[in-house]
Amino acid sequence: MSGRVLFAFTMRGIILALTLTLVGSQKFDIDPGFSSRKSYLYSYEGWVLSGLQEKNVAKAGLRLSCKLEISGLSDNTYLLKIRSPQFEEYNGIWPRDSFTRSSKITQIVSSCFAQPFKFEYSSGRVGDIYGPEDSAEMCINIVRGILNMLQITIKKAQNVYELQEAGIGGVCHTRYVIQEDRKNSRVSVTKTVDQNNCQEKAKKSIGMAYIYPCPADVMKGRLTKGTSAFTFKLKQSDGSTLITEVVSQQVHEISPLSEPTGVAVTEAGQHLTLLEVRSERGSPSDVPLQSYGGLRYRFPEVLPQMPLQLIKTKNPEQRIEETLQHIVSNNQQDFHDDVPYRFLELVQLCRITSTDTLESIWRQYSDKPRYRRWLLSAVSAAGTTEALKFIQTRIRNDDLNYLQTLLSVSFALHLAKADEHTVSVAADLITDPRIQKSPMIQQVAFLGYSSVVNRYCSQSSACPKEALQPIHDLADEAISKGREDKMKLALKCIGNIGEPASIKRVTKFLPISSTSASDIPIHIQIDAIMALRKIAWKDPKTVQGYLIQILADQSLPPEVRMMACAVIFETRPALPLVTTIANVAMKERNLQVASFVYSHMKALSKSRLPYMYNTSSACNIALKLLAPKLDWLSYRYSKVVHIGTYSDAYKVGAAADVFVMNSPGTMFPSAIISKLMALSAGSVADLVEVGVRVEGLTDVIMKQNIPFAEYPTYKKIKEIGKTLLGWKELPTESPLISVYFKVFGQELGYINIDKEVLEQVTKAVTSDQDTVIKRIASQIRSGIAGQWTQPVWVGELRHIIPTCTGLPLEYGAYTTALARAAAQVDGKVTPPLTGDFRPSQLLESTVQIRSDINPSFYVYTVATMGVNTEYFQHTVEIQGKVLTRVPVKFDAKIDVKQKNIKIETNPSREETEIVVGSHRAFAVSRNIGEVGVEKKTSILPGDASSNIAEEPFKSSEKASSEGFTMQGADSVPRKQTYSSQENLHRGSERKIQKQDICAKLHNFGSQICFSRRSRDASFIKNTYLHRLIGDRDAKITLKPVQTDADIDKIQLEIQAGSRAASKIIHMVNPESEEEDESSPYEEVQAKLKKILGMESVFKAPNKTRHRKKQPSKKETTMLTELGTDPDTKEPSVSSSVSSSVSSSASSSAASPDHKKAVAEDENDQIKQARNKDASSKSSSSKSSSSSKSSSKNRSKSSRSSESSGSNESSGSSKSSGSSESSDSSKSNDSSKSNDSSKSNDSSKRSGSSKRSGSSKRSGSSKSSDSSKSSDSSKSNDNSKSSSSSSHHSHGHHSRHLNGSSSSSSKSSSISHHSHGHHSRHLEDGSSSSIYSKIWGEDEIYRYHFKSAHRQEFPKRKIPADKISGTHSSTRSSHSSSRAASWPKFLGDIKAPELAVFLHRIRDNKKIGGLQLVVYTDIDSVKPRIQMFVSNLTDSSKWKLCADASVLNAHKAAAYLKWGRNCQDYKISTELVTGRFAAHPAVQAKLEWPKVPSSVRSIGEWFYKFIPGAAFMLGFSEKRDKNPSRQARVIVALTSPRTCDVVIKLPDVILYEKAMRLPLSLPVGSRIPASELQPPIWNVFAEGPAAVIENWKARCSVSHNTISTFNGVQFNYTMPENCYHILAQDCSSDLKFLVMMRSAGEGVNTKAINIKLGSHDIDVHPVNGQLKLLIDGVASPITDVSYVSPDAPLWIHSEKQGLVLVAPAYGIDKLHFDGNTVKIQVALWMAGKTCGICGKYDAEWEQEYRMPNGYLAKDAASFGHSWILEEKPCRGACKLRRSFVKLEKTVQLVGVESKCYSTEPVLRCMKGCSATKTTPVTVGFHCLPADSATSVTDKQTKFDQKSEDMKDTVDAHIACSCENEDCSA
Repeated sequence: MSGRVLFAFTMRGIILALTLTLVGSQKFDIDPGFSSRKSYLYSYEGWVLSGLQEKNVAKAGLRLSCKLEISGLSDNTYLLKIRSPQFEEYNGIWPRDSFTRSSKITQIVSSCFAQPFKFEYSSGRVGDIYGPEDSAEMCINIVRGILNMLQITIKKAQNVYELQEAGIGGVCHTRYVIQEDRKNSRVSVTKTVDQNNCQEKAKKSIGMAYIYPCPADVMKGRLTKGTSAFTFKLKQSDGSTLITEVVSQQVHEISPLSEPTGVAVTEAGQHLTLLEVRSERGSPSDVPLQSYGGLRYRFPEVLPQMPLQLIKTKNPEQRIEETLQHIVSNNQQDFHDDVPYRFLELVQLCRITSTDTLESIWRQYSDKPRYRRWLLSAVSAAGTTEALKFIQTRIRNDDLNYLQTLLSVSFALHLAKADEHTVSVAADLITDPRIQKSPMIQQVAFLGYSSVVNRYCSQSSACPKEALQPIHDLADEAISKGREDKMKLALKCIGNIGEPASIKRVTKFLPISSTSASDIPIHIQIDAIMALRKIAWKDPKTVQGYLIQILADQSLPPEVRMMACAVIFETRPALPLVTTIANVAMKERNLQVASFVYSHMKALSKSRLPYMYNTSSACNIALKLLAPKLDWLSYRYSKVVHIGTYSDAYKVGAAADVFVMNSPGTMFPSAIISKLMALSAGSVADLVEVGVRVEGLTDVIMKQNIPFAEYPTYKKIKEIGKTLLGWKELPTESPLISVYFKVFGQELGYINIDKEVLEQVTKAVTSDQDTVIKRIASQIRSGIAGQWTQPVWVGELRHIIPTCTGLPLEYGAYTTALARAAAQVDGKVTPPLTGDFRPSQLLESTVQIRSDINPSFYVYTVATMGVNTEYFQHTVEIQGKVLTRVPVKFDAKIDVKQKNIKIETNPSREETEIVVGSHRAFAVSRNIGEVGVEKKTSILPGDASSNIAEEPFKSSEKASSEGFTMQGADSVPRKQTYSSQENLHRGSERKIQKQDICAKLHNFGSQICFSRRSRDASFIKNTYLHRLIGDRDAKITLKPVQTDADIDKIQLEIQAGSRAASKIIHMVNPESEEEDESSPYEEVQAKLKKILGMESVFKAPNKTRHRKKQPSKKETTMLTELGTDPDTKEPSVSSSVSSSVSSSASSSAASPDHKKAVAEDENDQIKQARNKDASSKSSSSKSSSSSKSSSKNRSKSSRSSESSGSNESSGSSKSSGSSESSDSSKSNDSSKSNDSSKSNDSSKRSGSSKRSGSSKRSGSSKSSDSSKSSDSSKSNDNSKSSSSSSHHSHGHHSRHLNGSSSSSSKSSSISHHSHGHHSRHLEDGSSSSIYSKIWGEDEIYRYHFKSAHRQEFPKRKIPADKISGTHSSTRSSHSSSRAASWPKFLGDIKAPELAVFLHRIRDNKKIGGLQLVVYTDIDSVKPRIQMFVSNLTDSSKWKLCADASVLNAHKAAAYLKWGRNCQDYKISTELVTGRFAAHPAVQAKLEWPKVPSSVRSIGEWFYKFIPGAAFMLGFSEKRDKNPSRQARVIVALTSPRTCDVVIKLPDVILYEKAMRLPLSLPVGSRIPASELQPPIWNVFAEGPAAVIENWKARCSVSHNTISTFNGVQFNYTMPENCYHILAQDCSSDLKFLVMMRSAGEGVNTKAINIKLGSHDIDVHPVNGQLKLLIDGVASPITDVSYVSPDAPLWIHSEKQGLVLVAPAYGIDKLHFDGNTVKIQVALWMAGKTCGICGKYDAEWEQEYRMPNGYLAKDAASFGHSWILEEKPCRGACKLRRSFVKLEKTVQLVGVESKCYSTEPVLRCMKGCSATKTTPVTVGFHCLPADSATSVTDKQTKFDQKSEDMKDTVDAHIACSCENEDCSA
């Protein structure tokens, strides 16, 4: 018993414990709510602040404080009363300043809280909200924000959970965390809301319809992000859960460049606290309440005003009138500072104005042009339905002219708000008859309407049918009536809309759905494909399905297929589709399409854009399937270029695509499409796209006034064509030029120029020139005056989201641009022109023009963030504006007869602002109660702390001056003074950067100044956003300068022609008469030389007496010759010189090619040594006996001489008895330019030359640079005479060798080269193989450039028997004559061609300025141009000298020197052709011996980017020490399509092998300069001509080898006696026909027949000579020269053959010698030829094209298809084409079949038998063996049947006709 009791007791205890445990583990029954029998009083506070996230910067915001009374009406319905609302504004420095009470806002907003609100609430969920019927939407949203704090979702079984919860911001991802305090019966709930992850987010965007989200990385890259956090405190009371306190915090941040720390934030917060609970029931409101929905934020139907100003809307008409009056009255002469602000205000007013009010204002101002212009612009930019109606009324009433209609319709539609009502009004507008009567206005209207529909349909998932119907009707009408213009317009509109519902309409224009579509022009088909581009964004699968069919169909035009490919890749296809495209390209026979597909895939494979990542990867894989040969196709084929960059750190990028599409009918692109895209923070936008398409333009340009169709040969050619199976003329292309322009993916307009327009333009240009000239002259005489002001752009971007308080947060950007031009031009012609004057009279007249032109451009941009409602605005604003003015006021006098132009203008009298820009960042507060009053606080306060690390250390000694001015008297002209002040003013707690730079022109009384003031927040955080925050001002101004005397005018005078010389003299001595043209030339020349100061520029060198010792540095003079570095000193030692040489030296004049210090092929070590040791540059090197040299030196010299093929030293070409000191460049160039009969003029030197009598011999003892000796030994390959040995020393290895005169007769020379410790010379010729073994083939930078100039003009040795004193005198005279023919100063032999004077005038007197004189000698053997700029002030010797010359066909040189007498600074350059690593090459060299520090600093800044840019371009880099003041670029053409590039900079070498060239370049033998006729620079002009000549097509037939126009070679044996169509013009003109046959006279002899113009020409061999028959008349056999009297045709003998030239007919040259035929056709014949020579379309994969258009299967079939059949018994050709039956039976799909050829095969005529056959491959169409079909000529069209199999049959090529059937 006791055990049972114990057991029962134990069980009861266990049950009790389990019960208590279960009860303890259960949660409170949390069911937030209110009692229907009680009232609850809460205190509420909500606030919003916007600004930077940092402290101590300005913010703007608002705070609402009030009491809330919630009382129950029923179980789930409660009454909300808002008592004592109080609004406070914040506009100050956070957190220093405090909120300030705003009675105005409180008074305005309190009225809407006077009545109670009702809401439904159950279990923590807020239902519908009710309010008074007239409540403002803003007040309802504030109530939503309050009630949103009561929204809570409790799950009984979980403490931590996530769900999608409805709130004021939409249905967003929410996370809950619940914490219980059982002891105190309290519950704490934390709720966080992810504002970035919402299913139905409450937001509104304006102006962003054309910005699309990127498919990839959308969440990560958003510009704006937001989150909210709520903390609830709940208490259990009386069995219910009561909310006692709620605190919410919300943060929205924006980062324009996705910077983690560069963000601006808007913070919002709420605090709800329970104050009191009363036991009283609420009473229903007497005011009727209506439902306003749930918690979700609602946007008002009428958007708030732009957050730039607040405008009262009670009387908008009066405000519009006042604003118009202000704009017009304050912008008469120039833009007022507030005109953009006022214009945006006018736009805002027009948005809130009714149509009736606008009509009233229009009636008031319609007759005032200035007012109506501004009104029309503002109404068009308003974008409201009422504004659109107003524009429609104006058009219907004919109130607008053509231009106003065009602009108004375009702006109104593209800026219109897209809603249902606007779409219907716009649809009514485009159908207006007045719109449709003008094609251009109709085009703009329809495109604008399609943009409205696009924006409207983007707001919903399905686009209403009614909106699309007008465009669909237009498309249906166009295709039913065959109207091409309507087709194009409809397709472009469909493309703008981009709705999948339009796909069916588009396919009607594509050749995939109907056969009739193939008759639609190609350009319409292309437009149809482009219309699918935007549709593909919404329905990519369907679009891809259609386009892949088009791409794979090889029967369609290439241009259509290429555009299909481009659109497919825009849909970002996946790997399977990309692989399919690659498979199509593998089988593609059209090289244009294959090249386009390959280049497109290759371009995309390198894309770095994130949304193209999958496509890029797919292209990388698919490229491996394609043949690499496609990569080598030139730009003759279609290409795609893709350039893009993306920064993952900032989530921004840009990309540009260029589609280049070529057609077979032209050598140049037929279509080019380029577009620019931008990516930012997960969004992409197509910024700009421009497309140009040209069709048939070649025919228009090359149109000949030749009646081809009237010639008798035209009919003959046409009859011959009919005998060819299936031959047709090429269709005539209708000339068309089409250009379109897109912005943000929307086509704004396009231009089509067809044949009619072209003919009208051509007619107007050619026939009405006199009329146009007369009209212009008449207009100038009557004067031009006017003023034009026009807003040219209004942009608006707005993004609005709600805050937790119910107030809207708006991000906005607003831009407006205005243009203004005022002009007044008056003209006068002397002598006066009569009413019916001839335009030629203007050439004998003087025209005076007085003009005053003032163009200006104003751009105003504002970016805002903050709260914007119809009652108040609290935002952060960043304002920027740029105003540009370019006033132009001058008087001009043009004397056409005297070739004189004078332009006068006034100097700067007052400060004129050219460019003014400012940038401000403010915290702004406005309210409707205080219109016109706004509170502004700069975001950066004046006491903002600066970075202490940037504070400068201040010593006890104070700097003497903050600014400074520097002027170099010797380096700049006195009239210019550059002052630079850059003051960094730092107060103890602020940072302001100031910069002032002025360039002063004292002589002209003015200065141009740039000033900048800036202060930003970058010291807080170094981000781009913080740099935008602050104040910036910058401007460029033209200011007057105080001078000794005032300047009245500034005059620019230009004198050209023969009077330039006299004008220069007259400027210096105004009192003398201008020199007449008959004045003695020597007198004028002497005066000019003195005036220009050429004696100082070209002063002769100082001569010193003979000395035996080395000259010291003090005795060395400065070189001042042009082309010689003035800072280089060259001491030299030489032996005694004869008097004749001295006289020659004194009269010498060296050319620029005599001044170069370095040979082109000199190695870098020599150059480096020379540059390092300038003082030893001309170290003595005397002629000596080889016995004085060491055996070691002798061996080295021998090896050097043998490797270079030269036995000469640098002194070998000098005259006997002369001892000369030479710098290396002069010795080198003289040896290149003199022949053996002339003396070297290297004895003319500007350096100090000293004589020595120690050397007494008949030979010459000369000093030369060692590097020159090296070069001379390399450059002369065929020297056979002896020379003296020369020892070259550099650095410390200096040695002087002396020898007897017998050394000159030695048979070999010893040249010892000592550079530092060791040197080796490698040449690319004989030493290239050695080089390859040593250095490897890849290191191309180690090769040396060999100048063609040096090879063609080598240094020539002087034979020993010619060296004598007498001969020395003779050679000296030759040198003197040569110097005279090549002067240093062109003014010695030429008169100036141009003189330009810039003067300042005071009291009608010219008192100084600048003078420019130009001399030219372009027709000489060495064309040359010199230019001299000098200061006309007597005391100044500043000059600028420029010289450029073409020395020969292989070398051109130029230099620029300036400073005192052009001797302070110098930059020189030269361009030389030659060879580099055995390839033809060109070398460009730039040297800068001395430049100003400013130029050097700019160069150093630019130099930093070169290695990086080279790396991006694929160059390799090699660090090396090169000459410090020299840069060289060598480009070697390794093949017609590739080149090697080597760039040698001072400390690095950049090189690239096999760089691809876009076009093929000709590679041929070099033309010797001696064979070229002057002017030599024609060889440079012939360069482009040579490239074009290389592009021209050539066809040749030699023996049995045929090379076509496309370069395809094949072997073909011609059947005997049968003419073949070799080449023919297959266009509709049928300009020429060339036929060829085997002549039979000898082996491989041929005869040709040419039908051209009115001539029938036969050429055939007779007895080994060519016989020419022209129209049946024989011509002489030898020395043929025939010129057609009625056609541009010339036939003449050349190279044992005949040449026919008929360029007007398309034949540039035809050469025939009896065995070989060579035909070259013009470029414009591309794609228009046919015959055995091919089509000349670069499609070598389709070369075997037969007359019927199909491709033959082998060369024999191809040649046979072009045989001309002849009638039986009448011609020598006994062959005809026939369809044949396969002799054997075949099993085809298990059925025994008989097969017939689908292509005709050559057979002998009836009665003839074959004596020779050849196998050919043909296709066969097979029928069942029991079929009754048989082969009957001209009965069964087997060529139209499908091809079932291929087989080989025998074709007859020779026949024996003993029984020929003549009746056949």
